Amino acid sequence: MTVSVQHPLSDTVHSAAHGSFPAADGRAVVVGPMSGPCDMVAFFAGHVEVAADVPQDWVDENLSITPSGNPANVTGGIFGFVQKLAERLGNPPTYSSLLTSASHRSGYLHGKVEEGGEPEPGWAAYRDNVSCFSYQGTGSAGRFALAHGPGGRWDVHIRVDQGGGGRVGRELLSAAKVCVPDRSMLFGSAPLHDSRVLRTLLASGFEPICTEVLFLTRPRR
Repeated sequence: MTVSVQHPLSDTVHSAAHGSFPAADGRAVVVGPMSGPCDMVAFFAGHVEVAADVPQDWVDENLSITPSGNPANVTGGIFGFVQKLAERLGNPPTYSSLLTSASHRSGYLHGKVEEGGEPEPGWAAYRDNVSCFSYQGTGSAGRFALAHGPGGRWDVHIRVDQGGGGRVGRELLSAAKVCVPDRSMLFGSAPLHDSRVLRTLLASGFEPICTEVLFLTRPRR
């Protein structure tokens, strides 16, 4: 896979992961498609970036935000824009989430990690180069997957098989942090309807970045 490490939105996301967020300038900017199977729109406070092959004037006509960070109309602004963008892109499947990030961590694994297994297909479809792992701890077990998300970033997905969900989820995310390359950021997506996933990510040291919507416009065959 060709990784677009210099893509504007990739740079914005990684800068936000390090605490440097884009200015709340009231702009919605088209930055062009990223590598991978998805187009994407990222909503920051008072700033939006659209990684898709759409004209800037079309975005200007269909989305209005204010420098204070509030859409001109929450329902007709963000959600209406996502619907219009999906229609323009051919109504592909979408994946809406709160994007979070954490740094690579060198450390001791509290359980046994082995490579193998199958990823959750609804998550994996939006990502490239998916690798799956099983985790076995003391009285706990689960699985996690690592993959290249939009722009080549490292994304993680977890599944708890045995033990207390929150505690095991934190163990799985800790193991995933060790498995990504040194100095890499790890990104976790909490579906907008699932606060349990968000709580687990936050308790594991992940920090919110933005709301993102992925559009599966280039599915793998």
